[in-house]
This record gives sequence, C-alpha cells and structure tokens, in this order.
Amino acid sequence: MATKRRYPIGIQTFWEIATQNYVYADKTAYIHKMASVGKYYFLNRPRRFGKSLLISTMKAYFEGRRELFDGLALGKLETRWVTYPVIRLDFSVGKYYTLERTHTILNGLLKDYEQELGINAEDPHGYGERMKNIIRAAHRQTGLQVVVLIDEYDAPMLDTIDKPLIQEQIRNCMRDFFSPLKSQADNLRFVFLTGISKFSQLSVFSELNNLKNISFDPTFEGICGITEEELLTTMSPDIQWLAQQSGQTYEHIVQELKRMYDGYHFSSRMTDIYNPWSLLNAFDMGDIQNFWFATGTPTSLIQLLQKHHLDLPDLEGIQASLERFDAPTDRITDPIPVLFQSGYLTLKGYEPATGTFTLDFPNEEVYRGFANSLYKYYCEDYPDNSNQVNVAFRALQQGECEIGEFLEVIRRFYSAIPYSITNKNERHYQSILYTLLAAIGADVSAEVETATGRMDMILRGKNAIYIFEFKYDGDANTALRQILEKNYPVRFASDPRPKIAVGINFSSASRTIEDYLVAHC
Repeated sequence: MATKRRYPIGIQTFWEIATQNYVYADKTAYIHKMASVGKYYFLNRPRRFGKSLLISTMKAYFEGRRELFDGLALGKLETRWVTYPVIRLDFSVGKYYTLERTHTILNGLLKDYEQELGINAEDPHGYGERMKNIIRAAHRQTGLQVVVLIDEYDAPMLDTIDKPLIQEQIRNCMRDFFSPLKSQADNLRFVFLTGISKFSQLSVFSELNNLKNISFDPTFEGICGITEEELLTTMSPDIQWLAQQSGQTYEHIVQELKRMYDGYHFSSRMTDIYNPWSLLNAFDMGDIQNFWFATGTPTSLIQLLQKHHLDLPDLEGIQASLERFDAPTDRITDPIPVLFQSGYLTLKGYEPATGTFTLDFPNEEVYRGFANSLYKYYCEDYPDNSNQVNVAFRALQQGECEIGEFLEVIRRFYSAIPYSITNKNERHYQSILYTLLAAIGADVSAEVETATGRMDMILRGKNAIYIFEFKYDGDANTALRQILEKNYPVRFASDPRPKIAVGINFSSASRTIEDYLVAHC
C-alpha cells in the first residue's frame, strides 16, 4: 500500500528539499549543461513554476555544496567542485508601486553584500556603480569569478504596468542596476536571470545583448515544471496514494491529473509539462482541485483584454509568431504575450513553414479559472446574480427547470452588467454567455463549424444538447429559423440526447435578451 510522502509546498530552498526528504524532480542535469557550455542565460516561465527553486539549486551548486547533490544527476556529472562567490538577488521581495519604495528595495538588495564585502556606497541611488563594486570586490577577495543569479527581474516593471510615468523612472533605475552584467564580463563566471515576462526585456537590458534566451529552447523545455515522464516515474508512488485516497484506479487519476494540470509547452518540441504547484498541492491534499487560480486573475489583465475587445472564445486557437513575444516596447499594449508568459495561454501547435505558433488554454484548471475571473469581473457588483445563474444551471442539468426558465435568469444577469463593460455587438453578448457557462463548469463550445454553416454556441447538457444562434437588434425567429433551415442538429445525429434549438435576440436598448424562441428538433 502506498503512503503519503512529503511535498515541498511553498518551499523554494534547495538545501531544505535535499536534506529533509521532500519529493523532488531532478532538474540538476540542466544546470550542469548550462554551466558547461555558456555563461549568460535568461529564462521566463509562469508564476509558481519553480523558477526560485531552480535559482536556489544553482546557488548550492556554484557554492560547491557537493553533499546536497548525492544521488542526483549533477552529483554524477560534476567532477570538479569549486566554491564560487555567489550574488543572488530576488526582486520579488517587495512591491514597486512608487519610486521611493523601489529605491528602498533596491538599496536593501545591495546593502547586505556591501557590508559583507566591506564596501561603502557613496551614492545610494547609483545602483550600477554599486553592483560593479560588489562584483569586483567579490572577485578580488576570493580570486574567483563571480556568479550572479537574479530572480523575477521584471517584478518592478510588472508592478507598475498601469503607471507609465512611474514605470519609466523605475526602468531607468533597473537599466542602471543591470548595466555591469556585461561590462564586468571578465569577473563573471555565470549569469542567470528569470522572470515571468520577456515582453519588456529589451528596453531594460538595452546594453545586455549577450543573454541567451532559453525560454523557447527545446533542450531546456523541461527545466521548470513537471514533465509527463517525471510524473509517471518520480511521482508514481504519489499517484498510487492519491488513487487509494479517492477510491479510483491509477489510470483514472493519471487521466484526471493530465486534464487538470498538464498541457503546457514551451518549445516547438511540445513536451508535455504539468504545473508543479497544482500537482504537488493535489498530492498533498489528496484531492484534484483548482489550486493555481486561488489568487485570481489581475484586474489590469482583464481590462487590457476588454480594451482590445478580446473575450474568452477569441483566445482559443489564436496564432502568433515568435517575434510577437519579443516586442521591444516600453508599455504592454498586446495582451497575447502577457497571457502566454503568465501561463494563461500556452503553445499548442507549430507550423515550421511560417514560424507560427498556435496558442490555447493549457488545461481545464486554467480554462475554468480564467473564465471564472472574467465571470466575476462582469458581475462584480452583483454577486447574487452569479449565484442564481449557477443554481439555475444545476436545476437545468437535473431536469428541474426548462431552458426557458434558465434563459430568464440569464436575462437578469445581462441586465446587471455595467454599461462600460458591454460592447455593442452580437459577438460580445455571445462571449459573455459562453464565459458564464464555462465558469460554472458547463460543456460549452463556441463557433462550431458544420457543412452548412457555423453554429454560434453549443451547450451539451446532461439531458439535452442545446444549439444556440444569436442576433443583435434583430429577432429571435430569424435566429431560430437559421438553426432549422441549415439543419445544424444533424451534426449530433449519433448522440441519443434530445436536440433543442434556441434562437436569442439581444437588444442594444436594454442591453440584455429581448426575446428568445425554443424548438425541439
């Protein structure tokens, strides 16, 4: 019988994991490879994907802590252990909402190293000069080149996305801060930077053009997160334990873990990567839940989507070139790179001939969580309406109400959406309903193609399949007639569930459902 093991929930220090019998997926071979063939690296991965643990593991390696790597790949690969001076800077230690607060944090990051090396800072805001002096002093006092590890380099810029004037001042500070990383090349053994975003990298590191970006490199695709191979080998005992706890088979648990937490890809190789935070929490709690979205989606990101008139269906199967993620801009204006780098979208396909990637939601956890965030944004001031929709949908699923009664609840929901959020077109009203249904766990699809046309939306209920056609300032009869005349229901002829056509007309005057018609096909 499998037993529950120890999981490093929230633990980002490698020495603690290595010495206290925590479950660990061995990533150390990647570190050895980087240290052997290169010097300057940059990696972006979504939050809670293990970037800080990777930095901590690198620190232990370059400090020569050989005993921590017994039994791991690096312990076998490395034959010459050297204790290098290591400068580790974590920019996620505070919030950078003001320039004054930024100065306080940056000063704190450097002050400890200056005291340790006996350096007096003449100008507390001269971060580039101070960083240069720290590197030179560490090299001079040890006779060895210096290792610089920087975690979440972009935290100061991300905190001020909606404050362009303050962000520009902070960018100037950060540009100065990082400038020695190229000029001190002779004194540096290894430089590694992580962040969520590469979107603003070029404008910050205008002089640091020698970074090797491994974010899309197939060789390092599995450096963070849990690969499917690691899940089925290293974590096989944990799958067995979870199966025992839930009374399910091993195969069923593997399938559910894949549906909820798999689906991330970071190169054209499309190696399956699982979200480590969610996976470890599921094992620790003995339950497969939504863990990654517990903190919610930033309102600023949702507002950026609204600004570009992008809704949930627009994000499914969207295409983008690699250059789109490297746009050297001082302001984040394109939501797609932000969604990818934050982990809301991931690579799902690659066309070599055009160099085009197809992006989509990675898994059920992210898809439902993102829909729920949009859902709450639409009805932020009217939480009772959202609860009523959920209750009504459950009643529809159990056969306790008809589709017409459910649509009456939807009508009231639309009436509560603020005027500033609603766009004046059919597509947006359709998207709101689609998002609403996705958020409450419905099996819903938008823009489904048939031989005779494109169905606006399909809802696969427990007891029926509902085929929706929407009109805006038109009439419900025209919408219903389109479904019947184009014979959309034939698409589901092999499904024994009844087919129900639903024609809906939205009104620009009332900003909700004006009328609807229902027909059993």
